[in-house]
Amino acid sequence: MLMRVSEHGDEVHVELTGVAGRQQRVLQALNECQCAVAGNRPTAVPNPQVSVRAGSNDMHIRLKAGNGMRYEATAIYRCLRRALFETAATPVEAR
Repeated sequence: MLMRVSEHGDEVHVELTGVAGRQQRVLQALNECQCAVAGNRPTAVPNPQVSVRAGSNDMHIRLKAGNGMRYEATAIYRCLRRALFETAATPVEAR
């Protein structure tokens, strides 16, 4: 799976390719990351606007925080990378 996160004005766009049936996991990870992506505050973003377009192998997600807050693209990228890629590759125990 390939992921690209970019800022467009006050929105953050997340593009994923090679999702192939993992769309629900991506949305779950995004939901889990919500509290970590708005200015590094430990609270959830009030009134977020989320737009999702999903195909069989790709997803395009647009995020816009409400109430004058902004999402940080780098924080979203790091959180999604950790949730989707790093936890999926669990290390093999040494023998």
